[in-house]
Amino acid sequence: MRRLVGVVVFCLFIVSFASSQTATVKRNVVLRAKASTSSEAIDTLTPTTTLTLINPAARNGFLHVQTEDGDKGWVWAKNVQVSDEEDAGEAGAVVEDDTIAKLLAGHTDAVGQPLVINGENVCGPLGTAGNDDKKKTLNRNKNRTDIPASSSYVPVEWAGLRDLPVNHSEDLPGAPVVMENIFLVHKVKPEGAESPNCGLTDPDEVDWHIYTSDTAGLDDISKAVIIETTARTRTLHKWQQSDLAKLVNKNVPVRISGWLLYDYEHVPVIGTQRASVWEIHPITKIEVKKNGQWVDLDQ
Repeated sequence: MRRLVGVVVFCLFIVSFASSQTATVKRNVVLRAKASTSSEAIDTLTPTTTLTLINPAARNGFLHVQTEDGDKGWVWAKNVQVSDEEDAGEAGAVVEDDTIAKLLAGHTDAVGQPLVINGENVCGPLGTAGNDDKKKTLNRNKNRTDIPASSSYVPVEWAGLRDLPVNHSEDLPGAPVVMENIFLVHKVKPEGAESPNCGLTDPDEVDWHIYTSDTAGLDDISKAVIIETTARTRTLHKWQQSDLAKLVNKNVPVRISGWLLYDYEHVPVIGTQRASVWEIHPITKIEVKKNGQWVDLDQ
């Protein structure tokens, strides 16, 4: 009997310990029904939200939590900070997975290219970055035109790309990635004057800003991930804005390939105009699923 009582007390202690642990959201994170990026999204939690750990052990990189409103679900552990520093190594910290390693291995330094319109060089490889080294690197990555070998693209989940860690913001951009079974939402938006394109604004001189989601028909751009075609790369493809516009807010799966980018200039609008500053930019391939097959829009 004493032994049984001891086991019960120990179990109650473990439960009490787990429930007493809290975690704080440090980057936007989706609360999901199951420990999977493909699981149903319950809500998007914003920084400083406090969560209670249901179980301190991570599963598939996710933590089982409860919100202050009583909603239970799973969150990506990298996006929360467990309150007990001593136990964070076991509960909240997740060893960087194989995808991160593949992205790091696949990184290729960008070589910016000039923007040529009707045979005339109208903007240099670095745009109007001036002497700003950080912006030079950003513009160089945006203004590349090389296309990765088909076998070099690293598959990433939509939510996985959105939630890539900021501590890799300097070494992951330039990795070739592919996201599939995503949806175009909101609209396809030609950009205005921007530094990479020297402030030019004609239709063939600007990038196209495209909103994506893992849920068809998303109407909240604060939860969207941005991908972009560029004026420099579109000359290599048959893409038309009207063709892409026909896919917006339709239940049509799309597969996007291109170069990974961290656009630090948009950090202030995370949570209002976008969910992340991780992008696929520039896009190098667009495919649409038709009759169960991926069809290249360049065909």
